[in-house]
Amino acid sequence: MLTAFQKLAKILKLEESQGFRDRAVIGGFAKFARIWQSEAQADARNAEQEQTASEIADMLATYGEAEAGRREQMVNEILNRLQGRQEPETEQRWPPPVKPGSSQSKAADNAPAGPPPAAEPAPTPVPPATPAAPTAAPQPPPAEAGAQRPATGLDASVTTLPGVSTAYATRLEKLGISTVGDLLHHYPHRYDDYTSLKSISQLQFGEDATVVGTIWETRTRTTRSGGSLITSVIADASGTVEAVWFNQPYLVKQLRAGRRIVLSGKIDEHLGRLRLQSPAWEPLEKELIHTGRLVPVYPLTRGITSRWLRKLIKRVVDHWTPRLQDYLPEPVRSRAGLLDLHKALREIHFPDSHESAAEARRRLSFDEFFFIQLGMLNRRQQWQKQSAAPLPTDEALLSSFLGSLPFQLTAAQERTLHHILADLSRSEPMSRLLQGDVGSGKTVVATAAALMAVAQ
Repeated sequence: MLTAFQKLAKILKLEESQGFRDRAVIGGFAKFARIWQSEAQADARNAEQEQTASEIADMLATYGEAEAGRREQMVNEILNRLQGRQEPETEQRWPPPVKPGSSQSKAADNAPAGPPPAAEPAPTPVPPATPAAPTAAPQPPPAEAGAQRPATGLDASVTTLPGVSTAYATRLEKLGISTVGDLLHHYPHRYDDYTSLKSISQLQFGEDATVVGTIWETRTRTTRSGGSLITSVIADASGTVEAVWFNQPYLVKQLRAGRRIVLSGKIDEHLGRLRLQSPAWEPLEKELIHTGRLVPVYPLTRGITSRWLRKLIKRVVDHWTPRLQDYLPEPVRSRAGLLDLHKALREIHFPDSHESAAEARRRLSFDEFFFIQLGMLNRRQQWQKQSAAPLPTDEALLSSFLGSLPFQLTAAQERTLHHILADLSRSEPMSRLLQGDVGSGKTVVATAAALMAVAQ
């Protein structure tokens, strides 16, 4: 019997032969996506294949919205991924297997034990005869004026990530996310605390809790409104509890009896019995992202779910944080008591505790102020590189003005005026702020400085 992955490969081949018109399945791929996802995840042998199924289903869900050229790219991409995970039906082995009882088998049994023979060098292929060519290698055509190489690394578009179609990229742009680096710096605005792991017998109405248990059974029924209600009975050593989900029929195949899972959510009550209503859940063998921890809650937009965005950011964080170079020297971090950059980014997205989240926020807040200061210093340097007409001080005019005042300047006022006049006499622009309390004499100092400028 063909697996869900093999069936999809045949369907996509049919779609390709029909010119990518979204007619290979009845109702289109958007409707087919979730049905196929439930079948594929039921066939999945490990967490990696479940993740692949989820990413492919996300692409199929947006297939109908894509243009013809993009549809062809999506089909090719999915086929490449399917071919990468499927084992070929006939695998050529080298050396070929030896049949028991054959002459080769007997010779192998009688051969003395020893190190394997050295590999013979492969014969060098002889190129076919060709007409004489110039000795200089042909040069590639020059790049067109204004042509840019595609961005890579953190500057690459989010569409380079598996499972992010152009439709998803458009939605992410509404959140200010266009590149991989934008995802890394799309910080959560709060966390759901699912760290309270309890046995089923300890659950109380109205609290947020996490339980670990084994699925006894999963059943589905149709509600009066025509929707579907999925109910699973979860058990641990202390008792059982029901978990319910609405309008997610694919869960019936995923929540198989005997499977151990982790569930997190609010404890509700129905007909006098406690139950988990629409809880987040994950297989116990996977690294927990949505349950059993401080779960990040990100700003969202229409068409982007918390679970999808959280999985996407987790992949980016896991891949890129070990590769980041910290721009703050270690002595500076130690003196200020700051986390490493890669640890701060991991902990701000998926913290181990409230304390580690606070430390990560402190480091990233420091960085923001640090970059603001660097920007201001850079602007000052650029400003001071410009030339300015020096304004020398007219000592006679200054003495006459100060002598006409009905009071004498204080020591602080004289010192401040001296600094300003020194700046005015230089051949670079002045950058100075005159600051003081009400009645401290700012006006008279500024008037004296303005008088020296007017005198020129």
